[in-house]
Amino acid sequence: MDLKYYLSILWGNKWILILTLVVTLACVIVGTMLITPIYSASSTLRVTPATTGSMSSADYAYSERLMNTYTRIAVSRPVLDELASKLNLQTIPDVKVSTISSTELMQITVRSPDPTVAQNTANALGDILVTQSQELYSGGEKSTAEILAEQLSLAEAELNQARQDYEALVAKSPNDNEGIARANLLTDLKEKTYETLLSQYEDARVREAIRANTITVVEPAILPLQPSQPNKTLNIGLGFIVGLVGGIGLVFLLENLNPRLRSLEQIETVTELDIIEKIPSIKRKGISGLVKRDLKVTGSAFKVSFQKLQTKIAQLNAVEHKIIALLFTSAVPGEGKSTVVANLALAMGKVGQKVVVVDCDLRLPTQHKIFGLPNNVGLSTLFTQQTRLINVMQKSRNPNTWVITSGPEATNAMELLGSPQMKTMLEQLKQKFDYVLLDTPALLPVGDAIALGSMVDGIVLVTRQAYCKEDDLRETCKQLSDLNTRLVGIVVNDVKHTRSHYYNQYRYS
Repeated sequence: MDLKYYLSILWGNKWILILTLVVTLACVIVGTMLITPIYSASSTLRVTPATTGSMSSADYAYSERLMNTYTRIAVSRPVLDELASKLNLQTIPDVKVSTISSTELMQITVRSPDPTVAQNTANALGDILVTQSQELYSGGEKSTAEILAEQLSLAEAELNQARQDYEALVAKSPNDNEGIARANLLTDLKEKTYETLLSQYEDARVREAIRANTITVVEPAILPLQPSQPNKTLNIGLGFIVGLVGGIGLVFLLENLNPRLRSLEQIETVTELDIIEKIPSIKRKGISGLVKRDLKVTGSAFKVSFQKLQTKIAQLNAVEHKIIALLFTSAVPGEGKSTVVANLALAMGKVGQKVVVVDCDLRLPTQHKIFGLPNNVGLSTLFTQQTRLINVMQKSRNPNTWVITSGPEATNAMELLGSPQMKTMLEQLKQKFDYVLLDTPALLPVGDAIALGSMVDGIVLVTRQAYCKEDDLRETCKQLSDLNTRLVGIVVNDVKHTRSHYYNQYRYS
């Protein structure tokens, strides 16, 4: 089984595929319309580590920890409580805080059915983080700069006092060199202490100034005009894919559950017979077939298929010289067996072969309808009233074609068909005609074909593509093989596409 076979399955079940796709899309569209739209607003913040020089590996690790810390703080309970209080929110919207890889940026995304709430929440949360950043790190105690400022003030007072003492000693005791030297040394020590504290104080102020700006708003959130969810285009696209895949899956599931034979390869495998001809589908089906529309379908693929079937049977007869009486049957009713017999008879008559069609279906006869003949006398009349064969043979309006209709309904059909009179009649017809075509009922419902099987030269099984079940066809072939009568082959009716179909479509278009 190749791609063409699978495509034929999909084409044969295209309405299941289309219906599944349409229903899936309809459900997706309706569901998308019923979903409450969600708006997303995002603000972007920069988190800068408190460093004044080049960064080491430890600084980078610290920077990563700092980013993660602010990410956790942003969604902590105290911050969210302050956010709810600031915006007077009864319910806090969905807040997501994430870091942007390989940057110092942090993004706050808020999702809410109200676009204004989403925007205000994202901006307010960013402002809260900026305001609380210093307080969150200081822990409410004195900062380093404040401690250094107190020490610097004390050192400045001590330095001023040392200078005053030095000047007073110089003025009072200018000759006290040793005392002046000690006072000068103490003043120098106080100045160095003061300068050291001043340098530390300035460094602390710089670091705290940087820390005060550790987190800043880079890009405030703007009012979202379109909802972020649901994504209608994405949903419809996914719905189409799911519907298409689901439809294909459903088609092949039903195909596996369906016991009917769809492919010609399956039919050949089950029957173990060669397909001697494939009869293409026609738009106008029914009992009229080709018989009543001969002039209108000249050159059609339908007629060409019967010409090919007639040729194959003639070639087979030329080799074996004894295949004259051909029995046509099918596994179940409705496979087009009677139409195949009638049109094959017409094709044979067209090439000058004398052919007679015998309608052996004494329960539901069809051939008199196809050929437009009366059915007041026929096969049943020949058996029950002991009339002559010539009296039940009717000449059709088609050349070289005669018909023996079924006649009035008989209650003992199987007995009549299996009687010696039937065998005698067939021998007489074989003497008069080139071909005798027997149209028998479907084999499985009744056993009429079995009763006639041993009287004919060959049996042709007719089946309809994608109609007959595998078990029925297999059982039919088994019963026919038990008759020890030549199984000529199988004719597949209602084939969707054939090569002759494309050729004739091109030739007669």
